[in-house]
Amino acid sequence: MIRVVTTAGFVLLALTASPRTSTPAFDVASVKPLDAAAALRTPIDSRIQPGGRLEMTNVTLRTILQEAYGLKHYQLSGGPGWMNTDTFTIVAKAEGDPTRQQMMAMLQTLLADRFQLKVHREAKEGNVYRMAIAKGGMKLQPSTADKFRFSTYRNDPPGVSYTLVGQKASTAQIAEGIGSHLGVRVVDGAGIAGEFDFKLGPFAGDDDPDSGPSIFSVIQEQLGLKLEAAKGQIEMLIVDRAEKPSPN
Repeated sequence: MIRVVTTAGFVLLALTASPRTSTPAFDVASVKPLDAAAALRTPIDSRIQPGGRLEMTNVTLRTILQEAYGLKHYQLSGGPGWMNTDTFTIVAKAEGDPTRQQMMAMLQTLLADRFQLKVHREAKEGNVYRMAIAKGGMKLQPSTADKFRFSTYRNDPPGVSYTLVGQKASTAQIAEGIGSHLGVRVVDGAGIAGEFDFKLGPFAGDDDPDSGPSIFSVIQEQLGLKLEAAKGQIEMLIVDRAEKPSPN
């Protein structure tokens, strides 16, 4: 049995947190911290409702930042330690029916106002993987799907093994999806034109060989691709300042 989990050259740019009259903002917003006991019994959830309503429940500031700025978790650095542990519930309402992009811009303004957030972007060289064609050639199949899809499945028992499924995906999208699962940037070095359907797995969720084969061996066997350790530029969001908000 499998269960769907969820599906996931740079110029220095300072993003200060002082709101301006032209800055998009919610009409009303509530930010409430959860104590440890409440966090244990409260489900984690995040959703945008029709009519400009945003609800984020029992989420860390790190998670909120990833949503607001469209980041993978490895693209976020800095900030206080509580950013990764303390959780908050946010309920906010905007006028009209804004797009997700507009809502995320409003969320950035909210973070600047309530968390006194100050951040900047920069590119850093770090450890990445390069996805290339393995010896024996690529085994990806041309897509027969009508739209793009990339999902991560967690196989029972939870946390032991995973399966990735993609439809109508380019090799660049495959690399990005694998990188999201691994928590590291994966650069597309295959550069194969076209869109593909694939199923990758099951593979182990950790480095324990008793849990099953690693993603590194499975991707070579099943897709004819390989992941090579490399160095590359990673676009980062650096948290310069964040303060705990007052309950409201």
